[in-house]
Amino acid sequence: MKKRGEKKGGQKRVVNPRFAKSEGYRKVLENIAAEGKCPFCKDNFKYHKHPILNEDGKWILTRCSWPYENIEEHFLVISKTHKEHFLDLSQSDLKSVRAMVNWGIKEFGLKGGALALRFGDTEHTGATVCHLHFHLIVPQTSKTVNFPIG
Repeated sequence: MKKRGEKKGGQKRVVNPRFAKSEGYRKVLENIAAEGKCPFCKDNFKYHKHPILNEDGKWILTRCSWPYENIEEHFLVISKTHKEHFLDLSQSDLKSVRAMVNWGIKEFGLKGGALALRFGDTEHTGATVCHLHFHLIVPQTSKTVNFPIG
């Protein structure tokens, strides 16, 4: 029987092109899917367009390669180890995420924003990448950012 998050044949799904925000992003996700390797894992981090801005032993902070509309700033806080569910997070992970977000707020003078996380099966979440990552989003003044879930 097929497990949650698996494609036919039992291969683990690492990305879900169905939820791509643009045609260009969908094509990138299809290439990643064909490789079958998680794009946020260290050895496969070649599809990301931006440098790592900060890191500690467990997490990195970088700009989002495919930001949402109406964004002033869009960062990702990505686990350095492959995790897919909130239940996989330790207190130490949460402490590292907090440190990355605090650094980003101070370093870039962020006046306000939101922190968002989707976890689990991408068919339920609307995420394009299964690897756990937080979005640190700062909208343009007086604009709404639609963060899709589901």
